[in-house]
This record gives sequence, C-alpha cells and structure tokens, in this order.
Amino acid sequence: MDTPNSTLPGYRIHEYRLQVLLPDALQERIAHLRERLNERHRVKGASGPVPALTVLHFHAFEKTEARLLERLQQLSCSMTPFKVELENFSAYPSHTIYINVPTRTPFQELVKELRQLKWLMNIQGHEPHFIPEPQLVLAQRLKPMQFIGMWMECEHSEFSGRFIADRLALLRRGETGGWEPLRELELLQQPLAVKQGELFG
Repeated sequence: MDTPNSTLPGYRIHEYRLQVLLPDALQERIAHLRERLNERHRVKGASGPVPALTVLHFHAFEKTEARLLERLQQLSCSMTPFKVELENFSAYPSHTIYINVPTRTPFQELVKELRQLKWLMNIQGHEPHFIPEPQLVLAQRLKPMQFIGMWMECEHSEFSGRFIADRLALLRRGETGGWEPLRELELLQQPLAVKQGELFG
C-alpha cells in the first residue's frame, strides 16, 4: 500500500470504505444469519465486519483526510434519508453469497454526489471504486464445496428486510488489517442555497 514517498509527512496512503449503516436490529439479524451459515458449513474466521452496504472503496493521502471528512459531512447534511429494501439471496459462483438489494435509484444518486469528491482520491494505481448497486455480503472467498452447501441452503430460502437509510460511516483500514470507524455521518436533508425556481429544473 505504501509508495516511495509515503514516509514524507502527510503522504502516507490510507485505505477507506464508505458505508450505509443498517439499524441495530437488522444488523443483529443478518450477523446471526451469517454466523449460523458459517458454523453449519464450517467456514472458519469468517464472521466479518458489521453488516453494512459499501458504496465507496478508495485510497487517499493522510494529508487530505480532514478535507475529505469535511466534504463528506457537507454532502451527508444535504442528502435526504431513503428507504432500502433487502430481498432474498444471490451468488457469484463459486465463492460469494449475498443478500439482494432491489433498491437502485437512491444509491445511484448517492454515488453521483460522491463522484464529485473523486479529486480527493486521485492516487496512481489506486482507482476509487464507486458502488451504485451495493450488495450485502454474507460469505465470500468460499471453497467450492462450502459454496455448494451454503448456496443449496440459501437458494430456496427467503429473506426480507427494509429500513430507512439515514447514516453513513467512514471506515479506515488499520495497521492490523481490520476496519476502524472514523466518523458517522447523518443524512439530515438540510437544503443547500438553491433558488426556488431551480428545485424542479
């Protein structure tokens, strides 16, 4: 991850994730489901991070972190909370199983706004990854037999959930490899200075 000039003050490169957070009750429900599937299919050390929907994965220089947080705060303050649907299961054979997210438009609009901050993430060899159609991963990097067993169980099962997305979280990868929360950002629907005639343009 480090670059030749990463020892210079402020030029260390950090890895980040921006996620839409789920309500606690839904987080617990999905975490319990993931735990049960992993135990049943003998997937070791795969409890994973708290269930959330990743909308952006990127790298940035340490010196830009404060400005990045400020811009993300401004963006989240202007955004309206939105409804998210979760429905049933899908897979990438033969390694990943996830919960479907049929909700599309609000995530596409969120990513459109996030792309305006791309200039803060311009690091050669570390292209930011914007995710306009996020998925809620239950298990990944599965071995073929683990995948087959788990998918046979999930394929004909049903899952549904819905919630109002009103919080984002910025996480930074720590030195030990885990993800550390940096800041939660509330979607506050505070209008920017817009003339009345421009609202429906």
